[in-house]
Amino acid sequence: MKNKRIAVIGSGITGLSFSVVLKKYGLQVEVYEKNEVSGGALKSVQNDEWLLEYGPNTLLLKDKVVADFLKETGLDKEILIANEHSSKRYIVKNGIPEPLPASMWNAITTPLFSLKGKLRILIEPFIRKSENPDQTVAEFVERRLGEEVLNYAINPFVAGIFANRPEELSLRHAFPAMHNLEAEYGSMIWGSFAGAKKRKEQGRIPRKLISFKNGIQKLPETLAALAGNIHVNHKVQKIEKRTGGWFLESDGCEFGPFSKVILNTPLYHIGKSLFPVSDNDYEMLQKVYYPPLSVMHLGFRKDQVEHLLDGFGFLVPELEQRNILGALFSSSLFEGRAPDGHHLLTVFIGGGRQPELASLPTDKMLKLVLEEVEDLLGVRGEPVFMDHVYWPHAIPAYHTGYDEILRTFKNIEARNPGLHLAGNFRYGISVPDCIKNGIELADQITKDLSSI
Repeated sequence: MKNKRIAVIGSGITGLSFSVVLKKYGLQVEVYEKNEVSGGALKSVQNDEWLLEYGPNTLLLKDKVVADFLKETGLDKEILIANEHSSKRYIVKNGIPEPLPASMWNAITTPLFSLKGKLRILIEPFIRKSENPDQTVAEFVERRLGEEVLNYAINPFVAGIFANRPEELSLRHAFPAMHNLEAEYGSMIWGSFAGAKKRKEQGRIPRKLISFKNGIQKLPETLAALAGNIHVNHKVQKIEKRTGGWFLESDGCEFGPFSKVILNTPLYHIGKSLFPVSDNDYEMLQKVYYPPLSVMHLGFRKDQVEHLLDGFGFLVPELEQRNILGALFSSSLFEGRAPDGHHLLTVFIGGGRQPELASLPTDKMLKLVLEEVEDLLGVRGEPVFMDHVYWPHAIPAYHTGYDEILRTFKNIEARNPGLHLAGNFRYGISVPDCIKNGIELADQITKDLSSI
């Protein structure tokens, strides 16, 4: 019988989702994780009565494939839906957090955009398509919706998702849905209405903002338990194809043979010594920029905060020249994130906009952040709780020219049959994207092996 053992290096969400699906199909999968726990950036920390998220804080559930996967794994019973006022989001303008329009009347009356800016939005359906096949997010939005929407909607939005700037990202790769609206319908506004039926047929479901009981880490914990055969504290130093299949070397021990190896590690962890890779391919992998990011959790008594914190949080446009990217109202989003009578804020610093700030010492960063939340939210006094985590490499930037990166992945896989690269550097950075990508890769691998 042919060898159908599969190794997964790294237990991020893509690798875990992949492993769970393959195990369901009855295949033997072994996962090698260099850390003590699985999940990559998904990490929840319980500190007394404060529940902190070090990585993603929420999942936007909008795809039936992902919803069905959560149900199959039993995670649907652990879901927490964000409080109903979480749909209210603030954008800072002239030092004041202003709510994003949630209705047509709000759109007419909002101070976020001038009358000229609002009228500029209305002509969007009449703007011609771009002939640039790889425009930046900034170029696209300014051309179709105007400078004000770019500066006071998309710029902070990109900072909140990618911790980066719209000038640094490829529209087609970072926001393919926006690109497709123009390509297929010639207009974002018209396409959002005309394409509703098609999106539903493609598996879109009503959007829900969710987390899980005891935090987002419940997701990787559950998937790791279902996947089984996870070897933690195993850093793989070498992957080699030999007679009989693939072999792994970790801390002097050898594992194998495997018919397939799934490499689910960040690109900056892929060294030349890991597996055969050409100088050109290696240099291409290193071009993918992961900006540094700091996450600071601050707890306050409710009587210390003037703002109602009645929403998801606020984002800061670059034009406002602030020292933070924004903040989540974490204790307003979900129950159980802070002790009674207290608020928990999760503040983001650095990213591609101000990378130099992300690595500040905690005491200097705290001073800087307190000045900002005092001015923007009316916070008074010292926090009763504080926690700071630094990510030297946060989220991969899907820059213009990312087609070269995708071709590099395919080149590496073609030269190393049986090796697959998978992670948030490919086909989407969000947690639901990674789940879906893991499922699709598992289906592909299963078909490959069934033909052996």
